[in-house]
This record gives sequence, structure tokens and C-alpha cells, in this order.
Amino acid sequence: MAEKDILEKVLMAHSDVFADCGNALVYSGRKRLKAEDVFPAPTESFYRRKGKVHSQFEDVSAYLIKNGEIKLQFLIGNETALEGRQVLRKASYQGGAYRAQLESGRPVYPVIGIVIDWTRKGERIPRSLHELLRREGVAEEDLELVDDVKLEVYHMNNLSPEIRARFTSDMGFVADYLNEGSFENRKDQKIVHIEALCEMMEALTGDTRFTDQVDELLRKQEEGKEITMCEYIDFLEARGEARGEKRGEARGITIGEERGITIGETRLGNLIQALLKEKKFSEIDAVSTNRKRRHELYKQYGI
Repeated sequence: MAEKDILEKVLMAHSDVFADCGNALVYSGRKRLKAEDVFPAPTESFYRRKGKVHSQFEDVSAYLIKNGEIKLQFLIGNETALEGRQVLRKASYQGGAYRAQLESGRPVYPVIGIVIDWTRKGERIPRSLHELLRREGVAEEDLELVDDVKLEVYHMNNLSPEIRARFTSDMGFVADYLNEGSFENRKDQKIVHIEALCEMMEALTGDTRFTDQVDELLRKQEEGKEITMCEYIDFLEARGEARGEKRGEARGITIGEERGITIGETRLGNLIQALLKEKKFSEIDAVSTNRKRRHELYKQYGI
């Protein structure tokens, strides 16, 4: 899971992707952030404990700058295991960012913190400081004197079609695949950050086909050719077909199961499962070697 953290940071480091995520998740699709106005911000802040100064690092941070002035700062936590005291982590990061403004002499700007969760399902954790304190038994009369901190968590594996439709950057490919297992709704969309996207997809799925063709796709991009998801899918299918011919579909299923990746996670896998359910064993042999027949059945079964 740590690899997902790293690769998500790489993809999010691109200003267009960062702005797109903010617009899609935080601003409900409104174009509040523009790529040209988003700039990297420090991810490190400091705190004192037992007389010593310690540092802490947020995953991704960026400024919104207009006319040379910082308008706001975003802090994004990239999590694969949410903690029960996650709201305290948010308060600590935001506190560090505000502390940095204390003696700056410049206009004070807001600090917005969110969490992007990459786990397979949501976790029941306190979504505010008040909720956490209530769980700890703090009396309501005391809570009234405590400033609240709200925790905004976005589960990438559980986004509605309406929210996913707001994405216009490469992150939309990731969101759609995590929720639908396909790129069908974005097949005509251009891929901008090919290497970062391919590596992210491999980390999420364990399927090395996503990175096998990176060099060739980058070469085409360097030649000035735009790469759409449709072409990317063709590369994936071609790579899958080559592997299928080399080791046979039956062996491929076995290998996939040994690696903990079920055959149902792929388009071809979904077709094979449908054929197995109807006991059309002769068709299974056909789709593993006959591309034309395979695509006929994709259309027939709506896959």
C-alpha cells in the first residue's frame, strides 16, 4: 500500500491534477482552482515536544496564488489506513501551516485540509474533534468551549458517478477504474501524464501491463502525438493477447489466482466468467486466441 501513497503523490504533484481534484471533490465541480494558479507549498511543519523541535510531513501541499499573493493553501493527506484519531493529525498539520504565518507580516490566508482515502471501503472514524472528544467521554458543557475541527474524507473507491464525472484530468481515469473496473466513459479523453498514470494503475491493480508499454507511449507523445485512453486500451489488449498466446488462458487464470488477482478484474475475465456461467466452454477457447470473436462477444454481453 505504501507504493500507492508514493505514486499518488507523483500524479497529484502535477498542477492540473491537483487543481482538478480540488475542483471535483472540494468545490463540487466548480472551477475554483486553475492549474496555472497552483504552486507547490511546503509539506513540512514543526512542533515542539519534550523541549525538542520535531518535524512532520503532510503528503501533498499547494498554494493558490493570484497576482503574486497567496490566497489559500491546500493540505492533502493520502491515506491507506485511516486512524481513529485522524482528526488530530489534520489539526496538527493545519496548526503548523498557521504557525508559519504568525510572524510572516503578510496577509493571513486560509488553510484547507482534506484526506483522500485509497482503502477498499470506508471506515467508521470520528469526523470531527467534538465527535472524538465525545467518544472519550468529554462532557457537553466542556465541548461548548472547544473549537471544533471537521475531517473531510474522500474515498476514491466509493465515489458516485456524479462526482467522478467532474474529473477532467488523468485522475478521472483512476477514479473510474477503481469504481467501475474500466475506462469506458473516458475512452476518447487525452492522457496527459502517461508515466505517472501507468505507474499508479499498476500499483493499484498489480497488473504490469499498465507499465509494459510506457516507453512506447512516451515516444509517441514526444513525437507530438496525443494519446487517448482508447489507444491506451488497445495497447493493454494487445499486451494481454500476447501473454495469452504465450502461456494459455488457463495458465493465466492460475497465475492470477496465485498472485491474489482474480480473473474477474479484467475485461476478458468478465467475459470468461459469463461464458463459464452459461457453460459455453468452446467459446472460452475461442476468445483466448481469436480477437475478432472476442470483441463480438464483448458487444454481445455488454462488456
